Amino acid sequence: MSEKKIDLIAQLLAKAESTSPEEAEALTEHAERLMVKYMVDQATIDAKRAAAGSYSEKIVEVTVRFSGVYRGEMIHMGSSIARGLKTLRCMQSSGNGSSFTLWLVGFESDVAQAKALLESLQIQSMVAVRAWWKENKDAYLHRSGYDQEKARRSFVHGFGSGAGKRVAANRQQTVQEAGTGTELVLVSRESKVQAHIDAISTRKGRSRNATAGGAANSQGYRAGQDANTGDKNLTQGRGITA
Repeated sequence: MSEKKIDLIAQLLAKAESTSPEEAEALTEHAERLMVKYMVDQATIDAKRAAAGSYSEKIVEVTVRFSGVYRGEMIHMGSSIARGLKTLRCMQSSGNGSSFTLWLVGFESDVAQAKALLESLQIQSMVAVRAWWKENKDAYLHRSGYDQEKARRSFVHGFGSGAGKRVAANRQQTVQEAGTGTELVLVSRESKVQAHIDAISTRKGRSRNATAGGAANSQGYRAGQDANTGDKNLTQGRGITA
């Protein structure tokens, strides 16, 4: 992908973080499509380089740290995005409980794209949960402050699940459009990342599912899917074009 396309992805995500949820949906979906296409193209290029004995990308481990009340929901979102993209793997650590760390493991360009998408979706999820709470808080006024916080966390958890599901759907469509040869290249790329993970000694972390249910979660799930849908056009006249 050209530098122009990479700059376009950055512009789309930056604008998605500072606009209405409705426009953010269209901006993010377009950026995600470009990201997945870039990752597919890069995988094919890297496979050709490796076959010719030339330089190929390295597998890297990049850490992303989360703190604050939504730290558990954010690490869940990161894991969902990594699973959706498939060529990445992730490891988690809860540390002392005040912050969580996510390791994104994969080829350099894949990790860079996933990290950029995750950072944007974190901001978008905060915009979405504020908008949701403004519309729905009356239904929770009779509940305790803890339950109100839990509802908001459940929404953000659902947002992450929905975003990851849509990332996976967009990736599948992009790979199908690219053909069987591309799928084989990506499977090879994925297996190399898995082999890297298998070589790392890790401890199994505890699952965190206290906020994973209820109406707020399902509404957040739908909002997360909207943040990454790939079947709608960009709003016209916004000054950003492909």
